[in-house]
Amino acid sequence: MKKQSSGFTIIELVVVIILLGIMAATALPRFMDVTSEAHASKVQGIQGGLQSGLALYRATWVAQGQPAPSTAIADFGGLRSTALGYPYGLSSVASHDITTVGACKEVFDNLLQAGAPGTVTSGTAASAAAFGGDLTADVGVVFTTPNCVYHYIGEQRAEADTPPTLTYTPATGAMIFAAAGGAVGA
Repeated sequence: MKKQSSGFTIIELVVVIILLGIMAATALPRFMDVTSEAHASKVQGIQGGLQSGLALYRATWVAQGQPAPSTAIADFGGLRSTALGYPYGLSSVASHDITTVGACKEVFDNLLQAGAPGTVTSGTAASAAAFGGDLTADVGVVFTTPNCVYHYIGEQRAEADTPPTLTYTPATGAMIFAAAGGAVGA
């Protein structure tokens, strides 16, 4: 009686290894860019949340009979309105416009409310160094007359990186997204 050995032949093993290699080669590129896609999705989510918050704020302003400028809307943490019904901050300002980076942060926090990113920090330019080197923050807020510029610094890990931005203009309620290369949508 001859004992028959069982197992795989070398040819079968080589074929399986080649098939696994082909499958890995086709799947790997799909998963290599997942991090940047996740960051882009987060920026789009923040933009959508801000636009929804702006629309709800303005609808509340209209529902309250379009009160005079600087009227606080209680449903949005007391944000005050411009003449056209868009928020500009918590403090009453004679110009009815945003005048400080703090007001930009107030608009951001009160429009997003519970949906705001974990850490929002203030700065003067679009680099991690400008935000105190805070590499844990998700969003950096800058005030450039008359706009609020929100930099998504969660993706920016080097000072030379240009983060995606959202620019809010309180006079018109416009929210514009700009990737590293320029304006992409309104």
